[in-house]
Amino acid sequence: MTVFKVAAAASFLAATGVGATAAETMKFSYPVAEESTMGQTVNRFAELVDEKTDGTVTVRPFAQAQLGNEIQSISSAQGGIVEAAVTTTAGLAAMVPEFDMFNLPFMFESYAQMDKVTRSDVSKEILAKLEPNGITGLCFWDYGFRNLTNNKRPVEKLADASGLRIRTIQNAVYIDSLKAMGINPTPLPFPETFTALETGAIDGNEIADDVTRAASFYEVQDYLTQTKHFTTLSVVYVSTKFWDKLDDAQKASVQEACTEASDFNRQIIVDGEQGTLEFLQEQGMEVNEISADTLGEFHDAVSGVVGTVTGKLDPALVEAFNVETEAAKAE
Repeated sequence: MTVFKVAAAASFLAATGVGATAAETMKFSYPVAEESTMGQTVNRFAELVDEKTDGTVTVRPFAQAQLGNEIQSISSAQGGIVEAAVTTTAGLAAMVPEFDMFNLPFMFESYAQMDKVTRSDVSKEILAKLEPNGITGLCFWDYGFRNLTNNKRPVEKLADASGLRIRTIQNAVYIDSLKAMGINPTPLPFPETFTALETGAIDGNEIADDVTRAASFYEVQDYLTQTKHFTTLSVVYVSTKFWDKLDDAQKASVQEACTEASDFNRQIIVDGEQGTLEFLQEQGMEVNEISADTLGEFHDAVSGVVGTVTGKLDPALVEAFNVETEAAKAE
């Protein structure tokens, strides 16, 4: 009879979940569509977390800024309302100014260089600066290099960009760099961009080609210029309130999943790059290339911005970052 009672009690506990370890759920906020490379990366991250934690941590993605734009997601993560998010380094620079080193115009020449730098010790040191703000940085993902789109005219040289009203991120480096190119920068939250383009409130956008495709900006934009003036590096972070609930094994597994998802993120960006350009051309966008000599005009125009930004940061950290960047470039 005692054996029966114990068995019955065990069955009851199993059915009700009492006594079992409850799975931790990570609501994951991101600003773009699920079909974008970022959306695919978030979904892959969710799969990896589930596998590596044996289901004790689950990721619940929320696409298209359902839980708020980038700045709102930062605040929500700090408060523990959202457990995780991915936000551009431009969006995080107001909190940690050192992120602006990743935002400098024409900082990176290739994805290989970018990947080496973002996985270096100096980049981990910058990520760690998030911790006093209530969020824990895990790794870097990105959307690809940013290019210029507009409805006014083809941009084939610096003078062609003059006066264009271009949507950008609310970040001083972005704004000052675009001004230096003669552009009229217009900071807008990402969810408001399509309507602003459609109504003519702005002339264009500066964003990764993949986002132009995923957000259907090609419906309201005529010209695309391959300037690659900024990267769209982004940081994956978790609320420290949530992070502190996890045991060491879970933390290690989530961190490992983030790093593996970074490899996945890079691969699908590289694999899809040419197909995305062809798709945008098929939708009617005119794609313009800029020669190396002509691109030099853009580089020269923004040189003062680089000095101004780095002059405000810790000199030792700037030097370490530059050494890492030059080493990656030499490989």
